[in-house]
Amino acid sequence: FFALARPPQRVAYRVRFHRLQSQQWARGVMATVESLHVCDASMTPMRSTAGVTLIKGVGIKGDRYATGRGTYVAFEEPGRQLTVISGDSASASICGLRRGGAGGGAVAVGDLRRNVVLSGMTAAELHDAVGCTLKLGPRCVVLVHRLCVPCMYNERLNDAPGLMEASWEAGGVNCEILEGGELAVGDTVEVEPGSFRDGRADDGGKKAAFFKRPSLRTPDEVQSLAQLPKDKPGVERIMAAYVSVGAGKAVGLNDEEIAALSHNTRSGPILRPVEQQRPFSWWALVAFVALLAIAVAFGTRSQ
Repeated sequence: FFALARPPQRVAYRVRFHRLQSQQWARGVMATVESLHVCDASMTPMRSTAGVTLIKGVGIKGDRYATGRGTYVAFEEPGRQLTVISGDSASASICGLRRGGAGGGAVAVGDLRRNVVLSGMTAAELHDAVGCTLKLGPRCVVLVHRLCVPCMYNERLNDAPGLMEASWEAGGVNCEILEGGELAVGDTVEVEPGSFRDGRADDGGKKAAFFKRPSLRTPDEVQSLAQLPKDKPGVERIMAAYVSVGAGKAVGLNDEEIAALSHNTRSGPILRPVEQQRPFSWWALVAFVALLAIAVAFGTRSQ
């Protein structure tokens, strides 16, 4: 599923221009925040909340991707900051799915582990917003980067066979927070008219097979997507998450690796924040050189 060893690159995402040019898009698609969901860390339950704080360039305050404790935070891409899903389409796609078979509880939209659930906007309309900006509530603005495809980890976590296939077209989108602020249940959401820019969406360097429905992937595609860069900081958390739900083979782990990770996970979840690479600061270098020059001048004068 991952195959993210390639460095992230800016890509022009597939957008259906005939829909973007329709009258509906011209006036902006309106929706409402139906529910909000956050969680503290990978492998911990999501919880519903009446309101959240969006932090520009970071994520939702207190959420696992803002604190560096998300399952996939090892792979840096701007769209990891926030996820948005159509509650209408997601509900229809998972209707009838139950945990552990017919006798289990029904799978709910909140079980898909997305942050912002919308009503009044379909999955197709949300998908067509890739490369556009969404206005969330009175102040927040996010850029839609890519589709947020369902994963095997969450299917096994919910003990709901077929969840990936059923929700594939309704999994939501990944977004970058351009303008932060407060967001609450009941706030309006709008695709900003005329906001699409070609080449602005960044899918994090994913392979084409990543976005392909699992049942349509070839054996070679399945194998290539299971190849994780195991020495990359934070990847151990992905492997531990999959092992915890009995899906270690899906990420290319052998029996010995699965056994070792099972022991580590039982000892305690791997929830330490993953350090993100910080951009080089020229201002810091200039300040350091200036201080060094002052120190040298002072030392020379003292002699």
